[in-house]
Amino acid sequence: MAKILVVDDDSLIRELLRALLGNHGHEVVEAFDGDSGIETSRLEKPDLIIIDMNMPGLTGWEMMPLLRSHPDTRGIPIVALTGDKTSDGQDEAHLAGCDRYVTKPIDSVRLFSALDELLD
Repeated sequence: MAKILVVDDDSLIRELLRALLGNHGHEVVEAFDGDSGIETSRLEKPDLIIIDMNMPGLTGWEMMPLLRSHPDTRGIPIVALTGDKTSDGQDEAHLAGCDRYVTKPIDSVRLFSALDELLD
């Protein structure tokens, strides 16, 4: 299926997403912070990136312009993953360049709906 990069500082979230995505046949690549997420995205060239927007260090918000401005990553679909359930947060994520917005706790139906739309 698809190669998906998961960028999240929480190892439990990465483990959950690895299991969910792996059970659907996706190859999962992981990064534990924004800096490693940028590097991994350029090396691995995933089909899609899921980013925790609120990480220590380089946040998902700070990653977005770096990903969108680099020729190797600018066209990769990005799903924002966050605990912010407000419509303002969703609007900000879309303005930052995210293609979809999924809140924590993760609703697997909503997650896979977003993935299906972006990977078609």
